Amino acid sequence: MGFFLALLSSAAFGLIPLFSLPLLRDGMSAECVLFYRFLFGALSLAVIVAFRHERLAASPKELVRLAAFSVMYALAALLMFRGFRYLPSGVASTLQFLYPLMVMLIMIFFFHEKPSLITVASVALAILGVFLLSGGEGEGAVSLTGIALLLVSALCNAVYICGLHVARIRSVSGLGITFWVLFFGMLASLANALASGSFQWLHSWTETGLAVLLAVVTAAVSNLALVLAIQRIGSTMASILGVMEPLTAVTVGILVFDEPATAGVFAGVAVICAAVVLVMTGPQILARLPHGFPLKRNDNRSL
Repeated sequence: MGFFLALLSSAAFGLIPLFSLPLLRDGMSAECVLFYRFLFGALSLAVIVAFRHERLAASPKELVRLAAFSVMYALAALLMFRGFRYLPSGVASTLQFLYPLMVMLIMIFFFHEKPSLITVASVALAILGVFLLSGGEGEGAVSLTGIALLLVSALCNAVYICGLHVARIRSVSGLGITFWVLFFGMLASLANALASGSFQWLHSWTETGLAVLLAVVTAAVSNLALVLAIQRIGSTMASILGVMEPLTAVTVGILVFDEPATAGVFAGVAVICAAVVLVMTGPQILARLPHGFPLKRNDNRSL
């Protein structure tokens, strides 16, 4: 059951393009799409948290921290949506999936975790994957602007995750933290939409349905399934099964939005997924190596 829940969580998150692209293509701004995703997502999670009798109350200091982290989370999502203008949605989602690798690099450079050969191999695979997704230097190369937007999006997501890790907010559950992040993200997105003059109301039942599904499926369902999966199979295995996220996004892009199904796309997705899985399983791999093997174990993998 835990494996199914982990796959459901990552696949649900990979459905972001399915619900967001029609709204974006109908002329709704990325800021507005995010506002409705955060709004309906926060409402859905509030119901789930209440049903599970989990705690939402937090100290003012913790709320300030969560508000700051939510800005990075909202920025990561905004850049991802903007990247859809330049890249196929499957490619964009795969590049955004590089955030676990960036988390590892941040922990190494700023929090003194020890690198290993696995770190080097993961970085090399990630670079190769980005190169394959970009189409190399041939005529099929995709937009470098789009690649840059998605890499910065992944970096913002990594900073958000590292911030939560360092802050160590213990008084609120994982679902509670997600609720507050979505709530503050909603406020930030609304302010951004109003300031840019791009705010608009939902004009039809179709738009409303897409916005609700975007929030419920990719925020509420995905996060609840992840929490339940971690309780059953642990965070490492649940994280590894997160590779369903880019695979789902690529499949949706090809089948629903007629995005290109090239060998470079499939190879790039496979290599990036391998890099992320290697990052997540690194501590377990090193722990099983014979004593004295010339690799340094990374002992602080509690993200």
